[in-house]
Amino acid sequence: MIEQRKILRIFKLISLLKGIKKRSPIEISKILNISKRTVYRYLNLLEDLGFMIDVDLNNNYFIHTDVGNEFEFTFNSEESILIRESLNTISINNNLTQNILKKLYMMSEQGQIGKNILNADNGLKIEKLSNSIKSNLQVKLVNYSSLNSNSNSNRIFEPIAFTSNYTGVIGIDVNNAPSDTRIFNINRIGNVEILDRLQKFSSNVTVNPIDSFGYKGNVLYDIELTLNRKAYSYLIQFYPETKSIIKGKKDSYKFSGKVYFSENLFRFLFSFPDAVKINSPKILKDELLNFKSLLNK
Repeated sequence: MIEQRKILRIFKLISLLKGIKKRSPIEISKILNISKRTVYRYLNLLEDLGFMIDVDLNNNYFIHTDVGNEFEFTFNSEESILIRESLNTISINNNLTQNILKKLYMMSEQGQIGKNILNADNGLKIEKLSNSIKSNLQVKLVNYSSLNSNSNSNRIFEPIAFTSNYTGVIGIDVNNAPSDTRIFNINRIGNVEILDRLQKFSSNVTVNPIDSFGYKGNVLYDIELTLNRKAYSYLIQFYPETKSIIKGKKDSYKFSGKVYFSENLFRFLFSFPDAVKINSPKILKDELLNFKSLLNK
């Protein structure tokens, strides 16, 4: 029961720090009924778990959150598994444990995925795309809003698979087949119509995995970066999938994983020349210089 109280306090502390109001250590200690020393110990624990704990000039602590999302926070899959296993070792049959597990799911990546699917509009589109994949049928993407052309158009499409978080669908744009494998954003699809036509090109396509920068290419590279706090904060905010492959705390973080050489990666590196150090591979430095020269043309 003591361990459960600790876990509940951690949950509550995250909620307090994610709220609109910033909290002093004394205020936190009174709310959680713990000593000021324990507050600092919990704050260090949250930093070890990857949370960005900030403090203002008045010694008030908070977790930086975008306006409108003050009460939202998400555990990645590894954190969810760790907390779930810790709870199960306490008492698998305890009702309080089961309630925490349910809340944990809703605060985890899996819960966010479910939230996206349960969105009435997106859910219907995902359901139709899923049925067309199972039936091997083409679909019409009605009024797809393209950011590149800044226009809406209908696309004849052969869906193959969804991205890991169901925000996009991977497949063949028939008008540009067989070479054009595309990812279409679910939110930008007006509607989905399943056509009475079998897919022609998808069987000859191998879908490569999507990297943590949301890009799908041909060659994955093992890269290692050292980031300071500012670069780390930006990276996990705009590319949350990178968080699971970053280790470290305070002002020294290590990014180590397989990614494609993409514009997303290059723009991130280009934006933080003094905040990110490229440790390997050397070819990444060369490609970044090439990208920089293209931008300057």
